[in-house]
Amino acid sequence: MSITDELREYANRFKNSHDAWSGIGDDLTAIADRIDAEHEKAMSRAGQLLADAEKDRDYNYANWQDCKQKVLQHNITLDELSAEIERLKDELAHCIELPKDADGEYIHVGDVLDGYGKTIEVVEIRYGRSGWVLISRDGNGYADTFAFTHHAPTVEDVLTEFGIDWEHESDCEDRAALLKEYASKLRLAEGEDA
Repeated sequence: MSITDELREYANRFKNSHDAWSGIGDDLTAIADRIDAEHEKAMSRAGQLLADAEKDRDYNYANWQDCKQKVLQHNITLDELSAEIERLKDELAHCIELPKDADGEYIHVGDVLDGYGKTIEVVEIRYGRSGWVLISRDGNGYADTFAFTHHAPTVEDVLTEFGIDWEHESDCEDRAALLKEYASKLRLAEGEDA
């Protein structure tokens, strides 16, 4: 039995009473629910970090295998191997991985994200003492990149974009191509909404 289950069991004692204490049972149940939700979120984040570490391990192992094959086939000298190792170390030392959203997708400038009950467009990404910060079009900064997911375009989004592009096209052939392009986008958006 988990701690939150014990808390819920204890809360039920208060719920069954008909005095001033009965509201405490609901409060304790709500607290247990929030604890479980935070625990689930933390476990999801830990799973993502583990998956990232495994991906990095696999990438480095593939590089090591490549170097090993060259050594075994005598296609590389020890000096060349040492130089390659130093180059890889230097390359990795200067790399900073881009921030990721809740689904593990990389976040780039220009991406549209959903989180905290709103949709934002990322206009700047900064890396500071506390980690990555996303700057939205309205100037707000968000440090919890894992609280966001990439925004799936709605039919309204596609139609708005189409209207803007249509106004800028004057050539009939270009407009015909534009109609074809946005018709396929609408079919995708419609399939997602259905």
